[in-house]
Amino acid sequence: MTAGLVVLGCGWIAQRHAAAARRLRLPLVFASRDAARARDFARRYRAVAAHGDYGEAVSDDRADAVIVCTPHDRHLADVRLALDAGKHVLVEKPIARTLGETDEMIAAAAAAGRVLMVAEQFHFMPAFRHVHALIERGRLGALRELHLVARGFARRTGWRLDRDRAGGGALIDGGIHYVHNLRWWGGPVCRLFALRPPPTVAMGGEDAVAVLAELAGGAVGLVSNSLGSPGLPKFQWSTVTGARASCFADNRGRFVIVSGGGRPSVRVFRRDTRGYEGMLTAFRDAIARGKAGEMDGAAGRQDLAIVLAAYRSLAERAPVDVPC
Repeated sequence: MTAGLVVLGCGWIAQRHAAAARRLRLPLVFASRDAARARDFARRYRAVAAHGDYGEAVSDDRADAVIVCTPHDRHLADVRLALDAGKHVLVEKPIARTLGETDEMIAAAAAAGRVLMVAEQFHFMPAFRHVHALIERGRLGALRELHLVARGFARRTGWRLDRDRAGGGALIDGGIHYVHNLRWWGGPVCRLFALRPPPTVAMGGEDAVAVLAELAGGAVGLVSNSLGSPGLPKFQWSTVTGARASCFADNRGRFVIVSGGGRPSVRVFRRDTRGYEGMLTAFRDAIARGKAGEMDGAAGRQDLAIVLAAYRSLAERAPVDVPC
């Protein structure tokens, strides 16, 4: 069996994975319920095969792993399909819509003896790993505040208009990236309070949300994610403030600035800024080891638990405790 990758679902996000896989020279097999679409992707990315049936695709012996790029409500079924075929799995974030679905995936992967990893590419972006390293080595001092902000205007179509299929709105979709960074950089979230403004984008779930979080170490975090900000470009940033210094990170991974506690510094990143190559490399390494070292199912579950706690806070209009 060769080290190929089956890509289930031929939507927008599949293109990001496919482009990175091509740069890494990993063989690709595409699958879509629209066979013509799968063939189109196969031509575009020089894949070794295309299938119009997911069952056929995960049984293709030219690949030993599957990337699940299907809608959120399909993740559990498609992950199980791949595991039952003996394949390792990289599943797009969010890992699932509920903790119950997540636990079922984790248990199925353990029973099958296969790697289950979550495609949280923010964890592998060089700029964000640099921020994590700054925090870990104490360059910023004891953490005080983390602000992760994403503003823009984007209409939703298709299955994302259905709250049940998506599992929610902006926060569980793109916003979970920033939830992950909050937890990864700042530590466990112990308590949070979420609010949403009146909607401007027609969609099933929320088009914007602000989450104020108390972290285990005493720092305060803010995640503010919006798809409904007319007139604003996709200007996204993160700031981490410590007792000694602060850093500003461009959320597209192009640069990180540190100020305070010594000479200011600017670090520019030009390669794999979105982290897909690093993520696929980590996935291949995890398969070789037989265990996901980073972004395993448990990590995806922790991110989802914070999102679901925020949704509970929105519903109850009250703070919510999160096990930390």
